[in-house]
Amino acid sequence: MGLVERIECTQCGRQVSVSAHSAACPACGGVLRVHYNLDAVRDSVTRERLLRNWHLRMWAFHELLPVRDSERRVSLGEGGTFLHGCGRLSERLGIQSLYLKDETINPTGSFIDRGMAVEVSLIQTQGAAGVYCRTMGNIAVSMAAYAARAGLHSTLWMSTRQSTDVGKFYQVLAYGAEVRRPRRQASSFTSKDGRYSPITSTNPGFLEGLKTTAYEVVLQLQHGPPDWIVVPMGSGGHITQVWKALREMEVLDLLRGSPPRLVGVQSHRCAPIVDALRGGHDDVTPCEDSPSITRDIGMRNPRCGRLALQAIRESGGTALAVSDGQTIDAVRSLARLEGVFAEPSSATVIAAVESLLDDGTIDRKDCVVCIITGMGLKSPMITHDLVRGDNRLKAFLRRLEGRAMTGALGQTKRRILSLLGRAESYGYAIWKALEEEFGMRITVTSVYQHLSELDELGLVELSRTERTFQGRDRRVYRLTSRGRDVLNDT
Repeated sequence: MGLVERIECTQCGRQVSVSAHSAACPACGGVLRVHYNLDAVRDSVTRERLLRNWHLRMWAFHELLPVRDSERRVSLGEGGTFLHGCGRLSERLGIQSLYLKDETINPTGSFIDRGMAVEVSLIQTQGAAGVYCRTMGNIAVSMAAYAARAGLHSTLWMSTRQSTDVGKFYQVLAYGAEVRRPRRQASSFTSKDGRYSPITSTNPGFLEGLKTTAYEVVLQLQHGPPDWIVVPMGSGGHITQVWKALREMEVLDLLRGSPPRLVGVQSHRCAPIVDALRGGHDDVTPCEDSPSITRDIGMRNPRCGRLALQAIRESGGTALAVSDGQTIDAVRSLARLEGVFAEPSSATVIAAVESLLDDGTIDRKDCVVCIITGMGLKSPMITHDLVRGDNRLKAFLRRLEGRAMTGALGQTKRRILSLLGRAESYGYAIWKALEEEFGMRITVTSVYQHLSELDELGLVELSRTERTFQGRDRRVYRLTSRGRDVLNDT
């Protein structure tokens, strides 16, 4: 592990062996953080040398990563992404200096590749047979790609009730990952070839890879660090690591100015970190709702939430939640003014900057860097929102997509849409209405399977989760705007 000094739990303070590959603290399950002997590299890690090694992309910072053996690195060319100066968007927002750190050009189209390159490199040295994860999103896509690169088997444990961006699911399948339903605990998953290693957004090696985003931003801005860095927040890990990187650069005399203030952004439908910050709390209370179009940052119980709060406060920054309408407008502005097609979770940062400019938090003379974490093609159904109001384009888009996307739907799905067109509802009530109104006799399980497939098509979405008198969770669904369009056309 080279210059790694210790690996320490951020919750209970326990230190774990630097030679072990632990995903979480063995004592309390807390998030582990890697600490380095920065004094040992102070003279060798200079701005000039890092710029000379820019062709190595994120691996130019190898002294500050837990993978030292260049022969053991698993890489697809991640990092070294473009810092996009925004002329037209800056003019529209009325800000003097706005940049995009365009992570969409990473190998699988998201910033997650930075963390995955480090994590899979470490796992490969442990002799594991494969890797697995239980989250469908950019992390599953990246895991599948880097496992393929390393010759490891990859498995995605995916519930049929789990909301999915279809573009990401296509990527997972293309990279050859095995998709399973979680009928047993994935944490005990083994195979005849040996143990499988879990991949989460808070594995210590994974988190270390994410911090290279901030290293690059500071080096790319020759005039000094920006005043603000704006980051979408899901688990809270990315913004936490951005702050860790800035503090490390400060110790190594690489900043050439004061550290930037951080802005964390979440969806108004699921903003536990924002709520905790505004309430003055040190801990994050899980939220009950889920976002409809920003799934990758819709984490109800963010594991790095406490660390994210600490990073934001120490930087003198802030956090805010933005609406779906603001997010869609931001996706459109990025694409049409700057040629960057971002997925909705990423575009929230532009909506946040606009709000913070309006309320005076960000001065219009400040330099702001927004981290665009993932590409829009991962969420292709967002294009329906971008052409809203243009019936000609909407009809043309439906013809191109065909049955799979607009769904020339079967009778059962059409009737479920018609029921949800009247009011929000849940599986049992829909099952009962199908029998009473249409004489259809199917199982409640089949109803939930249809709802899951309609969710994947972007025609329905989870509205909320209710607790019944029996103490069970009830998932309530509603039509999306696309679902209503399709219902009107059927």
